[in-house]
Amino acid sequence: MVLSFKNNSHFSNNIDNADLDYLGREDFHKIADKLRIELREYGKINSDRKWDEIQVAFLTNHKYFTKTAKEMRDALKAKHLQEIKDRLERNEYAD
Repeated sequence: MVLSFKNNSHFSNNIDNADLDYLGREDFHKIADKLRIELREYGKINSDRKWDEIQVAFLTNHKYFTKTAKEMRDALKAKHLQEIKDRLERNEYAD
């Protein structure tokens, strides 16, 4: 049986929330660091500063869809965003 969820925006929004749930969790930096390493290994980014710039743009534009995700994840996601902005301002990158 093939199911099409294309027209089911509620389902799609829930999947999107689940996929990016880590943005507002305590393990955000651990997961983001794994992604950063992978992107560097594949030559998609060439510096940690560039990664942080990408993260700021992504976190700034990202929105959770459901009320539950907003209530559970927005505050910590905002904290992570500020931590990255602070790191960019300090500019203490080795590369």
